[in-house]
Amino acid sequence: MSTAPGPDVLSEEDVEFFNREGYIVLEDFIDPDFNQRLIEEVDELMAHRKNKDHRLLVSYPQMGLLTSHPPMMDKIESVMGPRYAMHHIHSVRQDAGNGGVNWHQDYEQTPQTNRSHVMVHVFYYLNGLNGEIGDLLFVPRSQNVVIQNGGLGLLGTGDLPGSVCLDSLPPGSAVIVHSALWHARRAKPGGEDRPRYFIDISYCQHGVLWPGYPRVEAINETALATGLDRDGRYAHVYDSSQFFNRHEVNEQLKERNQGSIALQLKGL
Repeated sequence: MSTAPGPDVLSEEDVEFFNREGYIVLEDFIDPDFNQRLIEEVDELMAHRKNKDHRLLVSYPQMGLLTSHPPMMDKIESVMGPRYAMHHIHSVRQDAGNGGVNWHQDYEQTPQTNRSHVMVHVFYYLNGLNGEIGDLLFVPRSQNVVIQNGGLGLLGTGDLPGSVCLDSLPPGSAVIVHSALWHARRAKPGGEDRPRYFIDISYCQHGVLWPGYPRVEAINETALATGLDRDGRYAHVYDSSQFFNRHEVNEQLKERNQGSIALQLKGL
């Protein structure tokens, strides 16, 4: 397992490790003061959700800044080059008794056919992992196996051959995973006095169009309007032109998805 708490740009060895194994662990990654502000903001988010106030996550000052956090942007650039766009940000406080998530992969592609371009998920564990509430499970090198996003769900959350369990990380740690890496969250007892603070941000390499979430334009417009691009340095992170409307394409695909799709390509 590679750990890289050092310089912002990943070393050649760490990039090779990521490309081969599909993940990299960054312990103590977020500055403690920034980390504490994020924790407080996640609590604020959960209170808003309880009151059915579902505002855009990039409109929260600290979580918004995390989407273009320069030390992480340098690492993302190390694995996918200078042009990439944010796919989404998710944030949650996982309390005691939180259910697990079955084995899955999160690479966005319609239909799933290849891994020509890189998509990553960054998992931020604001108060770390301690063996309670849930463990992070993943299978190294599985990112190159092409399978539908939900095709692994029947496997539950048990160990798989070669799988790794992360259940101990210090506060402020991050794990970068290739989005196609098989992973799961196994529910664990405990955590009544220590909920899990978790933020997940995903980025897609430029070069192809990616399936987008609803409101991607509103999210990126808000990010740019509030200066999350940091004076234009990271304007490419909020480029809505890198995404297409998945729902429209999915409906078209349903009509044409018969037999071998390769034979439907122009000229065949």
